[in-house]
Amino acid sequence: MKDPLPAPLVMVVDDDDSVLDVLERLLLKWGYRTSAFRRFEEAKAQLEKTRPGPDALIVDVRLGNYNGLQLVHLTKQAHPETVIVVVSGFDDPVLRQEAALVGAKYLLKPRDLTRIKDYLPPLTAN
Repeated sequence: MKDPLPAPLVMVVDDDDSVLDVLERLLLKWGYRTSAFRRFEEAKAQLEKTRPGPDALIVDVRLGNYNGLQLVHLTKQAHPETVIVVVSGFDDPVLRQEAALVGAKYLLKPRDLTRIKDYLPPLTAN
């Protein structure tokens, strides 16, 4: 009998503890594995050493002194197959367009958080 495939791994990066907690609980409830980070530097270090990369990345636009889109670009370079969802508390057309240019979805928080599942890799039945 084959070993079951592991659930897709979703990396979540948000400097707001409450949003990070909600996203992590939602993802676990839906059956995904998670790795959560509050700081850009920690997430960047994890992306650089992880092979293969995460199946998906959910990242906030504002991460302290950094822009979450910087992490999007780094992820796309190192792991082009990773599905990316950018979340923001602001509906900024420029950021929305920049996310779209790299193939990322742009969702508003907290309003659109439950829609994230629509954009994640599917869970496989084992």
